[in-house]
Amino acid sequence: MDSEVHDKRGSSAAATNHTSNGHLQSDHQDRLAIPSFEKDAAAAIVSDHAIVLDKAVARRVQRKIDWFLIPIMWFGYGLVYYDKAILGSAVLFGMTGDLQLRVVVDPTTTPPKTSTQRLSWATSMFYFGMLAGLYPLTFLLQRFNMGRVLCGVVVIWGLICMLTATVNSWQGLFAQRFFLGFMESIIPTGFMCIVSGYYTQEEQALRQSWWFSSTGAWTIIGGALNYGFAQITGGSLKRWQYIYLLAGALTIGFGCICFWIPNSAVDAWFLTEEERVVAVERLRKGQTG
Repeated sequence: MDSEVHDKRGSSAAATNHTSNGHLQSDHQDRLAIPSFEKDAAAAIVSDHAIVLDKAVARRVQRKIDWFLIPIMWFGYGLVYYDKAILGSAVLFGMTGDLQLRVVVDPTTTPPKTSTQRLSWATSMFYFGMLAGLYPLTFLLQRFNMGRVLCGVVVIWGLICMLTATVNSWQGLFAQRFFLGFMESIIPTGFMCIVSGYYTQEEQALRQSWWFSSTGAWTIIGGALNYGFAQITGGSLKRWQYIYLLAGALTIGFGCICFWIPNSAVDAWFLTEEERVVAVERLRKGQTG
């Protein structure tokens, strides 16, 4: 009797172990059968284990990424600075009087006492717009393809800049400055996402400084452009209106370029298949991307 009970228990345990092993094997097979589109995109093009990269090859890929991305970001951030700063140039070319940005507050004095508070508020509205745009536009960058989002937002930014030439009141200028800041707020965040997606932590600080350095260069470029606009003596538009038309046109052109910015190193079309593997391995070594 005891022998039969022992045999039954042993059979039951064996059956349980067999069932458990069967479930483990089934789970393992299910995991192996996960479609590739559900896996991490970077894991799909590199092996499970890190490989040792040839330093010369890694440097060549890094330089190729630099030559593609850095000029684009340098030009784009320069436009952010130029579009924001040309308000001062427009004021010199007659915007203050055309849009009633200067108001006489005491006509009894000689010369009459004036207030430029409207101009100060027009300057501030840009930064209010940036604060309002940071969260929603950053969400779009995280949720959708980066290049496509940048393209759409930058083109709208360029249109807003060009439409400044149609503004005929200080209230309209306030609205223009707010939405200009709203759209431009995507650029610093977008560029930081691009840098973190292509470079290791040790490389990022220098690359960030490269595109940010365009503010100084565009101070010189903007001054040269403004000098050219100062020579305009004819035409149906005011000189400050021509400034905004040019700035907007340059921005729209930059927006079209943004359409071709890859979402990450995994789908960087300007790299060969082997170079994309190297680019992803570089990021795995630095634990970034």
